[in-house]
Amino acid sequence: MTLETLPQQFLPTEQVFNLRDLGGLDAAGGKKVRSGRVFRSDNFGQATEADIDYVVNELGVRHVIDLRRPAELEQTGRFPETEGVTFHHFELLHIAWESVELQVYNDSPQEEIVTFLRQRYSGMMEAGYRAIRDSLEVIALGEPVVFHCMAGKDRTGIIAALLLSLLGVDEEDIAADYELSNVGITRWRAWRDANVGKPTVDRGLRTPAEAMRETLDEMNARFGSLGAYARAIGFDKADRLRELLLE
Repeated sequence: MTLETLPQQFLPTEQVFNLRDLGGLDAAGGKKVRSGRVFRSDNFGQATEADIDYVVNELGVRHVIDLRRPAELEQTGRFPETEGVTFHHFELLHIAWESVELQVYNDSPQEEIVTFLRQRYSGMMEAGYRAIRDSLEVIALGEPVVFHCMAGKDRTGIIAALLLSLLGVDEEDIAADYELSNVGITRWRAWRDANVGKPTVDRGLRTPAEAMRETLDEMNARFGSLGAYARAIGFDKADRLRELLLE
């Protein structure tokens, strides 16, 4: 897979593999999500200097939100200190997946993967609500922002799903955006296998759209709506987000 053959949502970085613009999706009131304002990504630990330059000077990113555990941040490093860019470390609290005895793997049946992910995601949205709220608060400042975790699919996927829901994006489109991370994962695995080596056990799970659909269904059932969930965690700027990010 080359940069030229990637889906249009992906941005042209060589060693950041899941960097995407959340803009362009149909949203509430016949509007669209504005492009060039909010980006989702995997971590920047293996990013080239050209990749960082592109994020800062081409995309104009002014805020970087890192959702990872401190040990993960130490493992791969943070986004480089850069003039004009504010770094935010908002650990999205959750039980480490490797500590969960009930495990599924990338070659497990899809229904097992979907159930596992839905359980983990709904748990993250309860335990990690402060990081979710604080991330939305930074996005509501109105400056270009990128948020990320390790692979840019799970914790990052939760933030993206909630943001898009608050903007009035259809749940099928939210699930489809989530599923695109399969492309980023494939790119990263190819780089890892060539440069680091293939692990004996690959724990990174694919991102079936059904996992996000079931997560949204569960959170809607628990709280009444994703908007009600956002209010429950203390975020009250949904109208501000729509003013900033819809066109």
